Amino acid sequence: MNNPRTIQTTTQAEYILKPLSYLVIILLAAILLVTPKTGHSQTTASPQVHVEIIIFQSLAQRGWTEEYWPSPSGLVLSEQAQRLGETTPWAKLVAAENLELAEVRSRMTTDRGYDVLAHFAWQQPAFNRNNAQPIIIDSQLQKRRHETSPIYGQVRAYQERFNHVEIKVELDRRIPANLRERFAEHQGIELAWLPESWKFVIDESRRVRPGELHYIDHPLFGVLIHVSRVSQP
Repeated sequence: MNNPRTIQTTTQAEYILKPLSYLVIILLAAILLVTPKTGHSQTTASPQVHVEIIIFQSLAQRGWTEEYWPSPSGLVLSEQAQRLGETTPWAKLVAAENLELAEVRSRMTTDRGYDVLAHFAWQQPAFNRNNAQPIIIDSQLQKRRHETSPIYGQVRAYQERFNHVEIKVELDRRIPANLRERFAEHQGIELAWLPESWKFVIDESRRVRPGELHYIDHPLFGVLIHVSRVSQP
């Protein structure tokens, strides 16, 4: 036979616990509603870096015949490479007036043997190596010499313990008319079979310290790389 006091105690406990259960459910729902969503909000809140690139060609003609230049088969970009713009919401193109190497570029004049082909920068989160994606370098980022010296390639910035920048860029440069005969002889090609232009490639990976200017050298062209941290509001 059931104890009446036990039945009464259990009934009171259920009477108290039911409202508490409803209160817990309401509190959990409220927590879920106010908890920030992951994704873009985390991306914009993560540390940002400013990556700036200058690509230039050398006007010194001795580079054409100082070394033997095998004809490259053509640069193949990563399937993940994207153009700066609407397709890359994680990367913001920096306006020309906000470029940090403007003074450096102003000193790279033709009378000093430099011909700047592209100068651009973007800001992005400090992605690790697995999450960082390459940005395409092509005519959209090239400012001049599109017909005589087109560039094509990709650049990727990421951060592990240090900042790193990987750049692959191809310069398809028209052979100077006064060098065609010497260049054909130097390359071991009949002059009649010599193409109008020749391709040169830079494929480098550099560890860069924020604020330092890095120079990738090549007898025919070169790249300047600068990475800095973006101050968070």
